[in-house]
Amino acid sequence: MADLDELRAKVEGIAHELREAVDMTIELRARSPQHKEAAIKIWEEFLGGFFGYIKQRSRESKDNLLAGVSWTRLKLF
Repeated sequence: MADLDELRAKVEGIAHELREAVDMTIELRARSPQHKEAAIKIWEEFLGGFFGYIKQRSRESKDNLLAGVSWTRLKLF
């Protein structure tokens, strides 16, 4: 069974990978307009799939996984 330390470690690892992906995106977009459009599509597919999965699993578990997340606080970054 998962515990909070495992979850924290998993999320921190994913955050590191996502930062690297953002840096790669910046580099690719700077190279050419074709890379810019392709990078946008990759991020749209990822984010759509990610939030879609959260929505699906929330429905299946009857536990809204985004309930309690402060979107206001997230906008302050």
